[in-house]
Amino acid sequence: MQLTYRGHSYEASTPAVDAIATGETATFMGRPYARKQFTVAQRQQPAELTYRGVRYAR
Repeated sequence: MQLTYRGHSYEASTPAVDAIATGETATFMGRPYARKQFTVAQRQQPAELTYRGVRYAR
């Protein structure tokens, strides 16, 4: 996904999210719904970062 902040473009990656049905039901505001377990894949952080124009490494 291509985003822009203060005139600088950058590429944003969205992590994969898996939803697994748990077989449980719950009630919220009087309405039943099926519960799911969500797992999010870990994102890879960039090796070199920039803060206020100064580059640094983790």
